[in-house]
Amino acid sequence: MTLTEEQVEHFYREGYVLVPGLVPANAIEAVLKLAPAQLNDNGLWEPRIFDHKNPLKDAPLHRLLVEPAIEGAVKAIFGSSLRVYYGMLAGVPAHGGNGLPWHQDNQYTHILGGALNVFIALSRISLEKAGLWVAPRSHLKGVQPAKINDTSAPGHREALAEPDKAVALPPMQPGDTCIFDRNMLHRSLKNTTDKNRFAYAAQFQAEHARLAASGKKDPDKMLVSELRNCWLQNGVEIDNLETLA
Repeated sequence: MTLTEEQVEHFYREGYVLVPGLVPANAIEAVLKLAPAQLNDNGLWEPRIFDHKNPLKDAPLHRLLVEPAIEGAVKAIFGSSLRVYYGMLAGVPAHGGNGLPWHQDNQYTHILGGALNVFIALSRISLEKAGLWVAPRSHLKGVQPAKINDTSAPGHREALAEPDKAVALPPMQPGDTCIFDRNMLHRSLKNTTDKNRFAYAAQFQAEHARLAASGKKDPDKMLVSELRNCWLQNGVEIDNLETLA
């Protein structure tokens, strides 16, 4: 699957695009069945993040990084092959679990030449269930100042000021996907429901993107095709992995 020209235009103009049903149900279910193990006995979130130095670790959990529908959509935006920058099962526990404050991904590591986030709903996500908020066209302002210390989410960046224009995404069903620019201001609030909220956050960079701090490419970031081949060659047990090419 790829995006239409109108969807690509919306991404560049507004900084994001919402794609209903982008990821097939079987892929969502395969990841979601692993999700409950990510909450500890106290109901706290313990993320397992894709490890570039050990790409075989938790491979079934990170299978969406090689999902053809996602790769095709991101290729349509970049106009090139893509590298895996980041992957994480993103959970917000029930009964008051917190999301993250307004921030930009590029406030952490500044990437130039094409980089974005793919937020994939694994469960139904409503406004009350730590739904995603975006600030249209905030990506046009570049990297903005951020607080590093004394933030509302310790260990995370937080924008110094809230955006002038903010939009709460409509309720998302499993497989619905929001793709947004790395400079897009975004946030998620509390989960006030009695169900854990699960999503997968995949980040990609264009094949020739570079780090602003050094001007160099990331040496350890594999192309999606390289990661898929790595899993195949090492016999990773992911349903239909051989067809995800």
